[in-house]
Amino acid sequence: MTGISVEVVERGAWTVLTVHGPINSYTHNELQEKTMRHAGRVDMAVDLSGVSSMTSAGIGVLLAAVEDAAAAGKRFVVVAPSEVARLAIESTGFSDHFPTVPSLKELPA
Repeated sequence: MTGISVEVVERGAWTVLTVHGPINSYTHNELQEKTMRHAGRVDMAVDLSGVSSMTSAGIGVLLAAVEDAAAAGKRFVVVAPSEVARLAIESTGFSDHFPTVPSLKELPA
């Protein structure tokens, strides 16, 4: 089983989590731990360009982070989702919950 890596960096006003690998029931714990550490406390961007697969476990982690951010008045965006991540998000019917930007260069000021 291949794991995921989640790198956390500060980029201006944003905390950026860059995810590589599959997000599923076996690997979502690392993403969950890092998103919950920051969600609702900072403006957060999650770069999904390196995601190779995504199940409902990953969608659930992202939905919780979106809800925490909204409740705290913080911003949350998905950055450059890979094709499989985009399709997973769209298939849930929750795509309107995930503001998306095409690249880190296009994060709102």
